[in-house]
Amino acid sequence: MDIIMEDQEDDWMIHAYDDGDARTLQTTLRIRLSESIKHLVLAVPRPDFGVYAPVYGSGDVSTNAKESGALIAKVNISLNVQLVSGYPLLEIVKTQLIAIADNFTQSALAVSNSIDTLALSNGTLDSAFGQFNNASGEFFYLITQGLTGYLNELDTKLDKSISTMLDDGLQEVNSELIRLAVLMDSLKAKLKLAVKAAASNEIPKAVLRQYVPTNLTNQISKSVITLKAGIPLVTYIIANSIENLKTADDYIIASGTAASQTFDDVSKGLENLETEVQQYSDDTSEITAIIDPVYKANFNFSGVNLSSIPLIQNQMNEYTVTYTTDLNSTIADIKQYYETYKQAIPLVSDGLGAFYSTNACGHLVRLVKVLISNGPYADYCYNKYSPRSFALFDQQSREVSRCVDQEITRLLKLQQVLRAMAKTLLFDIEDVLAQVTLCSRSPLVCNTNEVETLFNNVNIAARRHQNTMRNIVKYETVAGLNRLSACFSTSKYMLVIAINNMIPEMDQCAKMGPYV
Repeated sequence: MDIIMEDQEDDWMIHAYDDGDARTLQTTLRIRLSESIKHLVLAVPRPDFGVYAPVYGSGDVSTNAKESGALIAKVNISLNVQLVSGYPLLEIVKTQLIAIADNFTQSALAVSNSIDTLALSNGTLDSAFGQFNNASGEFFYLITQGLTGYLNELDTKLDKSISTMLDDGLQEVNSELIRLAVLMDSLKAKLKLAVKAAASNEIPKAVLRQYVPTNLTNQISKSVITLKAGIPLVTYIIANSIENLKTADDYIIASGTAASQTFDDVSKGLENLETEVQQYSDDTSEITAIIDPVYKANFNFSGVNLSSIPLIQNQMNEYTVTYTTDLNSTIADIKQYYETYKQAIPLVSDGLGAFYSTNACGHLVRLVKVLISNGPYADYCYNKYSPRSFALFDQQSREVSRCVDQEITRLLKLQQVLRAMAKTLLFDIEDVLAQVTLCSRSPLVCNTNEVETLFNNVNIAARRHQNTMRNIVKYETVAGLNRLSACFSTSKYMLVIAINNMIPEMDQCAKMGPYV
């Protein structure tokens, strides 16, 4: 058994314990000792706002200052987007926005950190409040003067939407910071009176409450909360403006793709016309197929004594030249006209890319500026006109296709005319054998200058028919190329007119939003 002696005055007593009771007593003593130490620590005044005293609301001020710092740090998150379109204006605007974000973040973090530090500071008063005053002063300078160059550059390149929104958001933060600075000056003055009254930096609660009203510290807490609430707006303006830059960058790339697709569609349409021209050129050989059987059937004079009618025999020799050598020459000429036409077709679209760059980008540039200016209707107008701006290229491609379709239809009609004329050539020779056979039976009557002239006139008419066939193809292919070129040019300037009509609509949308 163990004997424990305790002081009676301090409620200590002598008891007899066995070993089990001794262990219980040791545990009890350790707990009481721990609680005594805790009370001793809590008895030391907590440092707040440059004094050793628990100033009402300091914990809330510190918490909200830390949360403000976390919000401020988000301003710079994901701002350095990659712009790949190569449009200089986007890079210029991005540079200004990132510079504004960097300066705001640096200065605003200095303010929030100084508030947090001040709320938990143990002094001296001048030192504790001095850091806040310096940070808030630098922030005030940044808002009133430090960002002017960046904002002016934005106003020069765009309209004033971004700078107006930023000015609104930053001025609200700055106005609240000025109000907070006034409250902090008042708190500092009252804390100085309390320190003087207590003759120490450790201020009793009664003295603290006498000189520092809770309403003042409550206003400071609410002011810091208001400051925190103003930061997300600045974050939104910058982040949204940067996001619009990326959207604009993607749009520029997509517009290039749309223009390239239109160029490809135009080229394919012209290639289709080339194919058709080549086909009709090849089909010219059908003229020979139409004439040749009839020619061979009617110019087989093996059973006819042509020597008895030499004048007529000479004409038949001329006929042979007309329906062989001359006809082959006619067909060769027609093929060459088609070939000349075919080779000229691709040249119709020469300079289309340069035309797009020079004349067909106005609406794209305007819509990009509407979007990145970030006005009140920027997103609405962009979503309204971005697909329509691409559609203009599709419409031009469709118009070119119409031009091509028209010329293909005319080529078909031309081919029908050539076939009809080839058949008229048959009329001149389909009964020649019968006529010459009869003539050979009456040489005295038939072998005359008069009959020879009649045969010659028919042959001349056949040659004229062939010459007409040449000229029709020649003139029609030239006219077809001219029509195609004119139609193609019209399609380009119809595009320009549509673009010029769309730009004022975009301007109206940017100013007024949806309108009927």
